[in-house]
Amino acid sequence: MSDQATDLRNLVMQSVRDDAPLPHLPRPRFIVLSGGKGGVGVTTLAVNLAVAMGELGSRVVLVDADLYRADVAVLCGLSERHSVADVIAARRDIHEVLERGPAGIQVVPGLWAPGTFADCQDMAQRRLIQQFASLGKHADFIVLDTGSGVNQVVQRFWQAADEILLVTTPDTVSVMDTYATIKTLHSEDSQTTLSLMVNRCARQVITDDVQGRINRACQHFLGVSTVCAGFVPEDQQVSDATHHRIPFVSQRGVAASAIQQLAGRMMEGKDHVARAA
Repeated sequence: MSDQATDLRNLVMQSVRDDAPLPHLPRPRFIVLSGGKGGVGVTTLAVNLAVAMGELGSRVVLVDADLYRADVAVLCGLSERHSVADVIAARRDIHEVLERGPAGIQVVPGLWAPGTFADCQDMAQRRLIQQFASLGKHADFIVLDTGSGVNQVVQRFWQAADEILLVTTPDTVSVMDTYATIKTLHSEDSQTTLSLMVNRCARQVITDDVQGRINRACQHFLGVSTVCAGFVPEDQQVSDATHHRIPFVSQRGVAASAIQQLAGRMMEGKDHVARAA
């Protein structure tokens, strides 16, 4: 097993040096979750989306790529042995840091030294993306929790993403910060879908209003459109599950139902891509 890991690491490193894709390996679909401001629930939704997709039969790798708070492992009830920082520094390959999480998903824990991640060089960033891509033989989806950071590393994740799921709440500051995040991180030539999920929202009409405001601003000033991914209602089960370090999606409730529906739509999108290929 260790020889296989070493061979894969050498293959990935050579691929990064050559700036070429890994041969004969299918690429998993990258879903990046980001928020305009802290506290909107990006990590909670990333964990529960990944678990919901796992429960529906997808092979999912959940990556804690939040530069400022490494909470994914905690919410999954895991104790980190290694982290994404080990992959960045080329101390270990991606297979060596994976930990088995709820519903059979695989988890790449985050790190508690933000400067290590935020200051990583271009080569390290490309190596990390290549490592994620190398999981295609074993994973259908890579779900990346980038938190609310706005920097070069998160922008690289956006560029590599197949879909970007922006998490906001209905309050005005959150909506403004979501637009500011799109303005800062979205590339003019990007064809990546920008989806908007409104968290802690009471009704569809509020979601439509939030989506409309952000979409109009993006179309007018940036020439890009966003699509509505739905909303997650307030639900006491979310707080209870977080307190007990378990995913709320495994329980019955309105928030769980919303995430399960989102997971189904994400998986349907993957199926369409596979059939088209």
